[in-house]
Amino acid sequence: MRDVVKWGRNRSPPRRLLMKSAILWRISRLFSWAVTIRNDSLAARTDTWLQSFLVWSPGQRDIIKTVALVLMVLDHINLIFQLKQEWMFLVGRGAFPLFALVWGLNLSRHAHIRQPAINRLWGWGIIAQFAYYLAGFPWYEGNILFAFAVVAQVLTWCETRSGWRTAAAILLMALWGPLSGTSYGIAGLLMLAVSHRLYRAEDRAERLALVACLLAVIPALNLATSDAAAVAGLVMTVLTVGLVSCAGKSLPRFWPGDFFPTFYACHLAVLGVLAL
Repeated sequence: MRDVVKWGRNRSPPRRLLMKSAILWRISRLFSWAVTIRNDSLAARTDTWLQSFLVWSPGQRDIIKTVALVLMVLDHINLIFQLKQEWMFLVGRGAFPLFALVWGLNLSRHAHIRQPAINRLWGWGIIAQFAYYLAGFPWYEGNILFAFAVVAQVLTWCETRSGWRTAAAILLMALWGPLSGTSYGIAGLLMLAVSHRLYRAEDRAERLALVACLLAVIPALNLATSDAAAVAGLVMTVLTVGLVSCAGKSLPRFWPGDFFPTFYACHLAVLGVLAL
C-alpha cells in the first residue's frame, strides 16, 4: 500500500521513464534505418561491380574461351601423354568454369533455350565421343559436351512445366550421373545450371546469392581430387575473368559459332593419334 500511495503521489518517475523509452526507441529506429540504407547502398555497389565483372562483350567472351581452350589443351596433353606435370593439371582446373560462364551468358541472349541448339550439342557430343575414346578415356564415360547438352535439355524441359517432361528431366540426370565421372559429375551440372540462372536473374538479391553459389560450386568441381585443385580452379577462373573484364570491351567476336565443339573433338582425335 505504501508503494501505491508513493507512486500515486509522485507521477514524475514513470513519465521520465516513458520519455526516455520513447527517445531510445526513436534512436534505435534511426540507427536501424541508417544501417539499412548503408547495407542497401553496399549491396547496390556490389551488384553493379559484379555486373561489370561478369558481363562481357562478344570479343571478351571469345578471349575467355580462348584462354579456356589453352588451359584445356594443357590439361589434356598432361593427362593423355602421362607427363604428370602438376602445374599443367592445376591450371587446367580453370577451363570448365570459364566455358560454363560464357555458355550461361550466351544463353541469356534468348528468352528460351532453343531446341535446335541443344540438338547440335547432342550431335557434337556423339561425334566427340569417338575422339574421347581414342584419346584414352573409358568408352562408357561421357565427354564434357554431353554435360552441356544434358543441362540445356533439362532446363528446357523444366521450363515447360509439364509433368512428363519434368519426369524425363529427372530420368536424364539420373542416367547421366554414372556416366559423368570424367566430366565433373553432379557438380558440373550445378556449375552449368548456376551459370545459366545467374545471367537471367533480374533481382539483385538473387544475383548476389548466385554469385555466392558460384564461389562454392567452382571449388567443389575439383574438391574430390585435392584441395590444391579446388583452389586452383577458383583462382584461375577469377584471375582470367578479372583480367579480361578490364580489356577488350570493344573487340568484336572472332570465333565462329561452332568453333569450340569442333576444336574439342579435333584436338582429342589429334592427341589420341599422337599418343598411340
